[in-house]
Amino acid sequence: MNWISSQYARHWRNINLVLACILSLMLIFGPKVINNYVSQGILSSLYYPFFKLKRGYELLKMDAVDITDFRQALMESSVRLSIYEERIRENDRLRSALGFDPPASYKLFPTKIVSVSGTIIPSRVVVNRGASDSIAVDYSVINQQGLVGRVESVGPDFSAIQLLTDPGNRVAARVASSREMGIVKYSPTDGMTLGHFPRNGKIVVGDTIITSGLGGVYPPGLVVGIVSDVIRFEKEPFCNVSLEPIVNFRSLEELFILMQERLQ
Repeated sequence: MNWISSQYARHWRNINLVLACILSLMLIFGPKVINNYVSQGILSSLYYPFFKLKRGYELLKMDAVDITDFRQALMESSVRLSIYEERIRENDRLRSALGFDPPASYKLFPTKIVSVSGTIIPSRVVVNRGASDSIAVDYSVINQQGLVGRVESVGPDFSAIQLLTDPGNRVAARVASSREMGIVKYSPTDGMTLGHFPRNGKIVVGDTIITSGLGGVYPPGLVVGIVSDVIRFEKEPFCNVSLEPIVNFRSLEELFILMQERLQ
């Protein structure tokens, strides 16, 4: 066996030439059956490597298409899941808001925000309801947390809402426990405060501030904020009362307009 290998290694060119001549003579002068076998053998030996290469390329191409389709399906599923989760969150917020008991003779009218304006913090928003929905100026606006603001202007299909964070907005309010009154206002430097509150008035950190109903804009009992700090000055008639707004004005989404029900 070793002798055959060594002889082939020394004379491989001559051997290949002789084999080629023999195959050629068989193709020219051999019987038809032998010619067919020889032809098929030659074609198979020459074509098979290229066939395997082509097949491998086609399989890789199919795998790439499958991966692309899988990625697209995965992305679509992820988007649908995100939308579904957002709808669950929205449903929870609406359920929470619907658990709020509006003041007597009022009903809740749901709206959605379409635009927001403000610099450091939102001071105005526009909602998707207007005069065609019987919305009017000075209607109170709330969310599931508490008082948000009032309707400032009305168009046919939209309304502009002035938030409590607008420095021009004022709310007649009172301490829920002691019933003593003041004026809630907001400034970019001081935040939300309860002004014109007597220095000797009964108020402590943690007290809830609600609307008093005075002024005719906001109905009584709507939660505005929680007292976060009280500073009393001996020679001043009023104390400085800082409030933590009950509403997170940076995450407003669904709002409800308080509409007064018509008497039958």
